Amino acid sequence: MTPYSIEKGIQPGIFVELVQEAMRRLGRTVKVEFYPWTRAQKIAEQQDNVILFPLARTAPREDQYQWLMPVAPMELVFVSAQDRPVDLMKARKLGRIAVQKSTPAEAYLVEQGFTNLRAFPKAASTNIKLLVRARVDAWFTAKGFAQYLIKQTGETNLQIGPVIDQSFFYVAASRNFPEDLSWELRRVLNKLAQDGTLSNILSRYR
Repeated sequence: MTPYSIEKGIQPGIFVELVQEAMRRLGRTVKVEFYPWTRAQKIAEQQDNVILFPLARTAPREDQYQWLMPVAPMELVFVSAQDRPVDLMKARKLGRIAVQKSTPAEAYLVEQGFTNLRAFPKAASTNIKLLVRARVDAWFTAKGFAQYLIKQTGETNLQIGPVIDQSFFYVAASRNFPEDLSWELRRVLNKLAQDGTLSNILSRYR
């Protein structure tokens, strides 16, 4: 469960609401499907008519997708059950750090030389349970995701550390996504940002 896309819940998620509204304004429908993140990226790479979200824009991904619009900030942080927040220096001394597999969070720590990672295929409340039960020492993830899950689970003894790295989560599409629809989607998504629709959606997940 994330604030960005929610498979089972009362709310569908920020990106789901945004893309559904954009397609509605275009007079089209969209089928939302949920997959483990690695598989979702492979599907978008292999098929031409896929919209993928939330996707962080990174150098290795730049030419693999069409980047339709930045929607929400991606601020990478360490979440811990310790009395003091964990920063990059403290994290190097920890035993086990949980990350989601095939994400910028994992890639960032690998680039920084971390070898104490436990990579999981899904980003879920499981990571919070692992922290509370001391199965891992920290969890490296997006700040907005962590804040939402902590609020949903009601845990009060978890600490969110300082922002380590930041970029944006995008609505993206397959590299060979139809050019005319890509242009229309960009236009409508920008309109949703300008007319306050995006702000209203974001406010429902704070």
